[in-house]
Amino acid sequence: SVLSEVMYPLYNLMRRTKKFYADGNCTSCGLCASLCPDEAIRINNGKPEWVADKCQHCTACINTCPQSAIQFGKETPKRRRYNIKNILK
Repeated sequence: SVLSEVMYPLYNLMRRTKKFYADGNCTSCGLCASLCPDEAIRINNGKPEWVADKCQHCTACINTCPQSAIQFGKETPKRRRYNIKNILK
């Protein structure tokens, strides 16, 4: 469709990993790296490091971090985390 012809190139440009980071709450558990479907995260010196330029922005790393330590830019520290396990309780 015409919409997908326009939107996918924009999505492709926006899905960069540059803004992902782990803040000081990170305990080096490695859950983020083990859950990343794109294998975009590696643990380096005990901290997550985004090693791929792009990922699909599934936010599994952000939403499953037990310490809420994974952030994307300046806005995520203020936001709540979504985890289906918490909803099903």
